[in-house]
Amino acid sequence: MSVPPQGDPQHNGWNQPQGHWPAPQQPQQPQGHWPAPQQQPPAGYPPHAQQPGQPYTVGPPYTAGPQPPQQRRKRGPWPVILGIVLVLALGGGIGWGAIQLFGSDDDSDATAAPSAPPSAAPTEDPTGGETSDEGADPTGEASDGALPDDPAEALRQRIDTDASAVAADIEGSWVPQLSSKKVGLEAEGRTWDEQAILDEHERLREEHPRVKLLWSGDYASFKSKDFYVTIVGITFDDPDQALAWCGSHGLDADSCYAKKISTTGGHDGTTKTR
Repeated sequence: MSVPPQGDPQHNGWNQPQGHWPAPQQPQQPQGHWPAPQQQPPAGYPPHAQQPGQPYTVGPPYTAGPQPPQQRRKRGPWPVILGIVLVLALGGGIGWGAIQLFGSDDDSDATAAPSAPPSAAPTEDPTGGETSDEGADPTGEASDGALPDDPAEALRQRIDTDASAVAADIEGSWVPQLSSKKVGLEAEGRTWDEQAILDEHERLREEHPRVKLLWSGDYASFKSKDFYVTIVGITFDDPDQALAWCGSHGLDADSCYAKKISTTGGHDGTTKTR
């Protein structure tokens, strides 16, 4: 068997000449015999009347239905809190302004009570004693109130009132003595009675600080027991200091000397003059 030459157009490798097998024919459809497939309208479109013999045509464009309302953004609590704070601040400011402008009925007639003045410590006297501050009560103590009209009773009231201070602060110390008088005493050009003794004591009480009234019969340091004695309640350790106080206040030897006040012992050595 001879091999056909390569490239021979009469042979196709199967020992058959080309062109012996007819090409398969595609069946042809007659035009217009088969209608084109109908296209279904999408959901939501209204039905469209189709004319016979015509292809389906698309209806009016689809319009979306009503959209659901857009949800509002949630706001935090800060606007509410800020509003409350502003209302409170505004209300407080209005209330305060009204009080300042119109005042209060309860306070309209009220007056502020004056504050008590501060108590000042006593200043030391140049001679070694202590003196009350300027402007203080000359007696160095609170007022005892009005004295009785009877001078004898008034003298007794002074003695009783001063006794506690003498016992607490003066007992056993040296003090300046300003006067010593008894009823019926003839001295300084007059005869002394209760009224004259009271008047002199009250005058000395106003002129000097811490003045006290004693009854000599209550103390062992006095020889005579029936005298009203006016002393200055500033104490010293020795009689010379008491005498120096007398001199610094312009009092002569007859008007001021040193006296020791004591309820024990005797009267010897308890008096010193200049």
